[in-house]
Amino acid sequence: MKVGFSWPGFLFGMVWMLLKKLWTLALIWFGIYIVIGLIETVADQSVASVEQALVYLILFAGYVAFSLIPGFKGNQWREANLLKRGYALVGEARTATPDAAIAEVVKTA
Repeated sequence: MKVGFSWPGFLFGMVWMLLKKLWTLALIWFGIYIVIGLIETVADQSVASVEQALVYLILFAGYVAFSLIPGFKGNQWREANLLKRGYALVGEARTATPDAAIAEVVKTA
């Protein structure tokens, strides 16, 4: 499994989770986005500009965090999901691309 930052997880978040069959995580992310959206709606109706600015700052930090978390944890989540679904780790290879890794593991097997 790839080690390091998951750019697709970072850039595409919940859509990436759905494509990789991480159903539970995608559902959790959807719920969190709903809650953040509701908080944003309530903040829009607020008249106190200082409080509203603080809420928007917290919401921005939340959006950034919920973009970064799949980037940092995405490959680990995917590996755990594949193992849970019955896939087995048959070897490890340090390569530049997934295709090269598969070719190297097949060659040594």
